[in-house]
Amino acid sequence: MQDLDFALFRLVNAGMSVPAWSLGFAEFSSDLLPALLTLGIGVCALFSRRWRYALFTVLMSVLAVWLIVNMIRAVAPIPRPAFYGLGIQWVPQGVRPGFPSLHAAGTFAAAFALWCLPSRWPMLAALLVAAVVAWSRVYLGLHFPSDIVAAAMLGALVSIVVERGVSRPLSLAASGAYVARRRSKMRMLRMRRASLNTD
Repeated sequence: MQDLDFALFRLVNAGMSVPAWSLGFAEFSSDLLPALLTLGIGVCALFSRRWRYALFTVLMSVLAVWLIVNMIRAVAPIPRPAFYGLGIQWVPQGVRPGFPSLHAAGTFAAAFALWCLPSRWPMLAALLVAAVVAWSRVYLGLHFPSDIVAAAMLGALVSIVVERGVSRPLSLAASGAYVARRRSKMRMLRMRRASLNTD
């Protein structure tokens, strides 16, 4: 399995002959695309309650992924390709643990969190962004393909658990409290009208 991982890494990792623009695009994808994805979701949340729900799910999922990835790296510090002297590391990361990829896990978590929206297009577009981020991490020599696969699976799992276990119950509780307040106000209004009619 490790041999396959190493072979796939060598296949994707940028060599010395790649054009400079491809490295620039990969660095942009790695560093800025995750933030731009979250910003785009935040802008949509300004105009729609469903997108606000999705944004909350995204933020909670990314936070959970960050905690889990750091726990995994502390318990099982699996090294990056540079540790084995493989390929070229185009962005300095040293030999600190790289399994799973935090960039990829966070971006996939954000993308999969959009499945709660009625349309599938936002999630599919976000998954495309996540795939580009994942590609860039291997292209720049920072992660093995196995780091990316594990990150995508972790992101998907965490986003589903967060949506079902955190976002949905909180949303139902908030809407229940809202409905109860509305009913209470309507009751008070009826009582006032009734008292005015009897006077």
